[in-house]
Amino acid sequence: MVGAGSTKGALPAKDLLIRGFLSGALLGFATSLAITATVQSGVPLVGALVFPVGFVMIVLLGLELATGSFSLLPLAYADGKLSLSGAKATMADWWIWNQIPVTIGNFIGGSVFTGFALYLTDGQKKEASPATITPSAIAEPAPVS
Repeated sequence: MVGAGSTKGALPAKDLLIRGFLSGALLGFATSLAITATVQSGVPLVGALVFPVGFVMIVLLGLELATGSFSLLPLAYADGKLSLSGAKATMADWWIWNQIPVTIGNFIGGSVFTGFALYLTDGQKKEASPATITPSAIAEPAPVS
């Protein structure tokens, strides 16, 4: 785990942003899939079984999730094996050059996925044309007393 932490610490900020973005979007997809599975089946256990698939995919694809950086990089730091550009890294370096880009990437990835999903489901509604409005759809004025 120390080796994984030192490898994650050596990644450039651009790669961390891209991997964080993909990880956030994938986690958003896994959440949507788990909710859909729960609602469609009516059995909450189905959603609980589907949701971890997103985490497995993140690990297998080598993407960056903020929680992974929270757990692995401090181990490498405590063992003295966390370095950035060949120099020994401080906790401030870890936050500035690793944790912040990963967190921003996760947030943007999840937000883009959520925004895209909302647009596909609600963003394309069209206004009703006047020909589709029937007289019964128009409310009667309330009597004045």
